[in-house]
Formats: sequence, C-alpha cells, structure tokens
Amino acid sequence: MVTRKNLAKRSKTPKAGLAVDGFYRVNIVDPDGRVRGDSGWKHNLITSGGLTAYISYLFGGSAGSSLVNRMMLGSLQSALATNASSLPGEYGKSLMATLASTQITTRAASNSGDTVRFLATFISNSIISTTAQTIACIGLYATTNQSSVFCGGSFASSTLGQSQAINCSYDVVFTASTS
Repeated sequence: MVTRKNLAKRSKTPKAGLAVDGFYRVNIVDPDGRVRGDSGWKHNLITSGGLTAYISYLFGGSAGSSLVNRMMLGSLQSALATNASSLPGEYGKSLMATLASTQITTRAASNSGDTVRFLATFISNSIISTTAQTIACIGLYATTNQSSVFCGGSFASSTLGQSQAINCSYDVVFTASTS
C-alpha cells in the first residue's frame, strides 16, 4: 500500500557530493642527501580563483581554464586567503619550479579518491643569491605569467642555506559520493 510516508521516501532526490582536498610536504635537503627540515603533511586551501580557473573552467572547456604545471615557495607564514591571487611573500614568478613529475592514481573503489601528485625540486641557489632565505608557504600555479594561485598553504618557517635543495610533494585528492 502506498502511503504518503512511503511515497516521500521513494521520491527523495539522491544526494551527490564532490570534494577536492590538497596536502603538501616540503623537505629541505643538505648536499649529502640528509633531510634537514620536514614540514610534515599539511592540508591546503583552494582559492576561489583556483576553483574557477583550474576546476570549473577546465571541466567546462572554457578558454579561461588553467592547468597546474608550476610550484612556488613564499617567505611568510600566514594563512592563504580564499580570494588570494598569490602566496604570502612569494619569491617572484620567475623563481617558480617547473614540476618534475605529475602522477595520477585513480580510485579502486567508490569509497576512495583519485589523487594527482605533483613533485618539484628547487635546486640550491635557485632562490638564494648570497644570503640565507626563509621559506614558509607553498602553492601551485599554471605558468610563470599566471595571475592566480590554484591552492596553497603555510608551514613552520625554515631558513634555507645556499647549498640546500628543497623537495616538494603536493597531492590533490578528488572524491565523489552519493547517498
């Protein structure tokens, strides 16, 4: 027998969700390969411009879309604003690192997510001229003339010596669900 209660249960619209999360890790490495500093894995923030240009426009095939292919470091340990177009204290667009590799892992089951991992290395002297520099934030960009950061975050500041390198890993995880 069909009752109002049963009809209401059957006519519920299914709910679907899509989530995008990012996580990054920054290591300072001495010339002998020893890790001198490690930020640990940190959660990021996707900027509103990043959501638009790197996800919505890309998905819709818009001419204004962007693809991540650069990573940048900044000097200030402060929260990235949702409407930010650059990192706090970023080191100029000409000092970005081109991504060393991009790896994609697709989900094996509906309860896991797809992961895109971006890897970059800043070789010693790439940021440093003659004095030590502070690093405290990281972000992903499209190109050296791109006006908007896709996502980023900060970590405990570290002083980078002239002979040290920086190895960075940045994961962007996409998950979908229905109920």
